[in-house]
Amino acid sequence: MERTRLSRRPSPAFEAGLTQAAAAAIALGGLIAGIEMTLAQWAVVQGAIAMRLATFCGAARWWPPLHLVFVPALVVAQAAHIAPEWWAAAFVALLLIYGSTFRTQVPLFLTARQVRAHLSGLIAPNRTLRFIDLGCGLGTVIAALKRQRPECEFDGVELAPLPFLVSRVLAGRAGCHVERRDIMAVDLSAYDVVYAFLSPAPMPQLWAKAQREMRPGSLFISLGFAVPHAEPQQVIRVSAAARHTLYVWRM
Repeated sequence: MERTRLSRRPSPAFEAGLTQAAAAAIALGGLIAGIEMTLAQWAVVQGAIAMRLATFCGAARWWPPLHLVFVPALVVAQAAHIAPEWWAAAFVALLLIYGSTFRTQVPLFLTARQVRAHLSGLIAPNRTLRFIDLGCGLGTVIAALKRQRPECEFDGVELAPLPFLVSRVLAGRAGCHVERRDIMAVDLSAYDVVYAFLSPAPMPQLWAKAQREMRPGSLFISLGFAVPHAEPQQVIRVSAAARHTLYVWRM
């Protein structure tokens, strides 16, 4: 199998900060040039410029909309005189749910029920095997599979604090084991099936890790995001919805 070369880029948070700063400078240049704008109008212009810059620079698909609304949202919040306590509460909530996203570049995605049914069909019916969900979110995948195949071992890893706690309880009740760990720190050689529903960003590095560690005959399954330059042995289109396609590689 072809090895994937990894490209090094600045962190998404750093790129986002540069994009916002560049957009603010361009929008400020309009004011200096004599274009009359209210603060609200300037915020909208700045957001539109930031969105275009992010798109031009090839940012992940969720960044352009965030750039569009970031500064306008600050202006609206300031005009609404929102109490500082609400800002603090919102920050803590987002930190608990998405606190690891800036480092891992993986937002919280939940696997649909119909996708879980197809995953169950990929597990060999006459074998007792080990399955791991990398970035297991709320633990719904491994909990559902454990109830269907109680003789198999289902593990999950999740780095975001609040989803980890939820998955630890929900999947733990079903008999699964969940740890709070970075997916790149997991020894994949211990598993017969490795499942991931992540984002495009970590796929090259994860694929290289899978090639190094996974045993011959084991399955690597990605939902929604293919591995660049690695042709899967099987592609299962569960539905026409975005990210409802399973990509399967037998190592």
